[in-house]
Amino acid sequence: EEGLHKVQQACEAGRPYALAFVDVRMPPGWDGVETIARIWKDYPELQVVICTAHSDYSWEEMIRQIGKSDSMVVLKKPFDNIEVLQLAHALTEKWTLNQELKHRLNCLDQLVSQRTTELQTTNDQLRIANDRLKLEIAERMQTEKALRLSEERFSKAFRASPIPLAIQSLKEEKFVDSNQGFQDLTGFAREELLGHTPEQLRIWGDLDDGTTLIRKLHTQMSIRNLPRKLRTRSGELRETLMSAELFELDNEPFILTIAQDITEQIKLEN
Repeated sequence: EEGLHKVQQACEAGRPYALAFVDVRMPPGWDGVETIARIWKDYPELQVVICTAHSDYSWEEMIRQIGKSDSMVVLKKPFDNIEVLQLAHALTEKWTLNQELKHRLNCLDQLVSQRTTELQTTNDQLRIANDRLKLEIAERMQTEKALRLSEERFSKAFRASPIPLAIQSLKEEKFVDSNQGFQDLTGFAREELLGHTPEQLRIWGDLDDGTTLIRKLHTQMSIRNLPRKLRTRSGELRETLMSAELFELDNEPFILTIAQDITEQIKLEN
């Protein structure tokens, strides 16, 4: 209730929050899911990170109670400080871009509405308003272009990251993208990965590891630092820590996989 009050005060002051970290278990009173549902009724644009060490709710139960998932991610305890900072930065940047785009589109919509009214006057005014409307359409196209450029920057960041990253479709479990780090780790070229499942490429050291990971994602929505053996293209087994996160793209579920190679670290420890 105090959190809801703070969000309401911030909105009334014209300085709304961009991001909130919400614990699932907060006795007595509302739990985290109910708190988020009540906050989103007043301010649905708030980005939310649900923090939990327990699987109190399944993903389907959360969506049924809250109503949406595009502004929410789940962070499992214990936390890694760097991961939390990166997550906070990315979600805040997403909120900022959405606010800027919403503001620009609202301004353009108001201008278009105003110009449409002016079109109902004289023929001269019609010609002038039509010219202005063309300019506003060009501005809207510039805004959409800026959004596309922003998506391209995110894509470049994915490819340039030194951390091995890969994206799979949840439905077919096939790779749809990978960065150079993941290709170097597995020994497969990007063309060899795309359109194939890890099982088809025999990437998992244990054939049941892939099935176990997908099953965990269906119940937990995210996985952090799960020890797994990866088999490279040459047949070498590498010790890794696997992390995975569910996300939506064009209303389709996908899996972002992060692999940390700890083979040399384990050798040194041994």
